[in-house]
Amino acid sequence: MHYPWWYVPGMTAPMFIAFIAVLHVFIAHYAVGGGILIARENQFAIKTKDKAYRDYWLQHTRFFVLLTLVFGAITGVGIWWTITLASPFATEQLIRIFVFGWAIEWVFFIVEITAALIVYYFWTKLPEKTHIIIAWIYAAAACLTLFLITGITAFMLDSRGLFASWAETDNFWHAFFNYQLLPQTIARIGGAVLLASLYVFLHAAWVYRNNPENPLFEKVVRRMARPLLFGIIAVILGVAGSFVLLSETALITMERSVLMNVLVALFVGLSVLITSLIVFGPILHPKSINLGFAVSLFVLCLTALSVLEFGREAIRKPWIIDQIVLGNQILASEVPHRQAEGFLQPSAVLTIPTDKLERGGMVFMYHCNNCHAIDTGMSAAGPLLYGKSRERIADRIRYLDTPVLSMPPWSGTEDELDALVEFLLTVRPEAR
Repeated sequence: MHYPWWYVPGMTAPMFIAFIAVLHVFIAHYAVGGGILIARENQFAIKTKDKAYRDYWLQHTRFFVLLTLVFGAITGVGIWWTITLASPFATEQLIRIFVFGWAIEWVFFIVEITAALIVYYFWTKLPEKTHIIIAWIYAAAACLTLFLITGITAFMLDSRGLFASWAETDNFWHAFFNYQLLPQTIARIGGAVLLASLYVFLHAAWVYRNNPENPLFEKVVRRMARPLLFGIIAVILGVAGSFVLLSETALITMERSVLMNVLVALFVGLSVLITSLIVFGPILHPKSINLGFAVSLFVLCLTALSVLEFGREAIRKPWIIDQIVLGNQILASEVPHRQAEGFLQPSAVLTIPTDKLERGGMVFMYHCNNCHAIDTGMSAAGPLLYGKSRERIADRIRYLDTPVLSMPPWSGTEDELDALVEFLLTVRPEAR
């Protein structure tokens, strides 16, 4: 194998990635949308000479800097740590394909952090015009960072290039400009503005919780109404565009999955509910907003975005990187070789056991544990095999990707298949 496997009992390593990544998405999107709103509202306050409103945004920026630069940085590092452990081979491939993109993103990230600190710490020390310029520099750098990361994550979902195939050219730009780049960028920019507006709502509602009639609170609510509406519309349009441009295999995978159909229905329902609350709340009745409403709307939006993130990951299976790296951490082009020579490859860090049962357990860890826990936990293999005979289990493994498109093809020898079956029989519940 290319790398040793990281085993997380019950949860599975990829789900650990998902947990950290979703937390980071909630903060990273706020970092982008919040930057836009801080620049916009700071400029508005200066233009209208509203010192009280600008003072509120200084207070909000303190909250913004603490959350995005501290917690956002921790979860960002956490993502790199977890993907390197859980999907080392896929991470290596992404770094190789997008090394130029990562380099550009890191430059913008440094600009982003520097500008954010200047905006906050020099709020009253810089000339107002200069302060606004730096705030917009931060917003632009954050948006470009999001754009670059979106190109990479979109490629993981759909590697088809708009202008040419990366597989044929090995060109960074052909990988970056893929079918999903534009719709996912629209959806993520919308999500960033939507989340940022809700963070502002939440912060302002907490600050003025003992004085909800304060005219400054009402002004914050009114000013955030349009960004909220823009955000939810952009998310819906981006998601719709992404759905239209899905590859045939991803679309079939989604249509065949009961869970995916439930998630689609849930997202549609949440979108209608969130849009209605935005229209009948901040837009038409801004004086009715309180802390409870702000918290409820915030939780609903986090739920909707979580559904999107989970759905995007689910329809990508069996790929970690579409058409390139399979979920069992090998290249798609390696499958015939592994079927002939063996899935387990001895190396300096991997000694293949001679005991059949132990060998079967090792095959499971490398071939199956990307999606399946052993006997309890995430999509545990044991319960899935309840009541199945040795012959049925062997036949199911032999044709893993037929007709279930969300599983990689069996990539080992008959001897390894037999060892895997032997292991699975030890975790299969007995039929009653």
